[in-house]
Amino acid sequence: MRVLITGAGLIGSHVAAELSSRGDEVTFFDVVPKPEYVQHVTGKDLPLIRGDICDLAALMDAFLTVRPECVIHLAASVGESNIPNLYAGFQVNLGATLNVAEAVRLAGVRRLVHASTQAVYQDADAGELLREDSPQDGRGRVYNASKVACEHVLRTYAARQAFELVMLRFAGVYGYRAVAGGPGVAVQEAVWAAMAGDAAVLNAYETVDFVYVKDLADGIARAAHTAPLSHDVYNLGSGTLTTVEDVEAALHAIFPDVRLSRGTLTPARPRMDITRAHAELGYAPEYKLEAGLRDYIAELNRE
Repeated sequence: MRVLITGAGLIGSHVAAELSSRGDEVTFFDVVPKPEYVQHVTGKDLPLIRGDICDLAALMDAFLTVRPECVIHLAASVGESNIPNLYAGFQVNLGATLNVAEAVRLAGVRRLVHASTQAVYQDADAGELLREDSPQDGRGRVYNASKVACEHVLRTYAARQAFELVMLRFAGVYGYRAVAGGPGVAVQEAVWAAMAGDAAVLNAYETVDFVYVKDLADGIARAAHTAPLSHDVYNLGSGTLTTVEDVEAALHAIFPDVRLSRGTLTPARPRMDITRAHAELGYAPEYKLEAGLRDYIAELNRE
């Protein structure tokens, strides 16, 4: 299958590695691709088209060159701290998603896989379970609101234009070198500090659903290939709730002498229910937190 991935970062590169291992032809579309990062993750020199998703003409050129059967839309400004202002944030996350939907329509792409997020859900107690039909709320944040809006826009496009749509709500992801925003940043920074022999300060969530990027990539690849799809939205998480104590225990197990302290803790977030993804996509995360961190460290050590 010919696949075009927007965004050649952490998730995109690992999805490309997973799809390539299945025999798919993968091409990236990214405004500032890092070929050395992609090559490290995938072990291949995959085609990289340089372009801005906010530029519909450039996007259409890429679609017409690749003629993808499936598009996986991952490119976005991730995390509120990385969004400079309201207009710029909505332009990248919502306006560019509209561009992708229009390019899918014009190029006759069969399936669009869209990266959504656990951030679309309204605030909930840590003891609750986030299901695909749980209430949504942008919570006054550009990132959250843009992702909620994207889901509505894409559903309307798919209904009117009859392409296959699947929206995947990701848990907090961590993995090799490129976490741009969200709860995975705290884990990443703590690992880097521990590997350097420095004191590590955890500015973490009290509780959150963490998923290792290799598990997430498997889920995305399954969503690209599974047919027919019974639903248009799936949660992709770890299936477990990670506490700050769990993060500390995993780091102490790997680095017995690490000096850990707690910084600012973000209020607890609930676990995502992955029952639907397990039943319909065959999604079954393999990496518990310590195993995921050990694999992450092994990736760093082979640089």
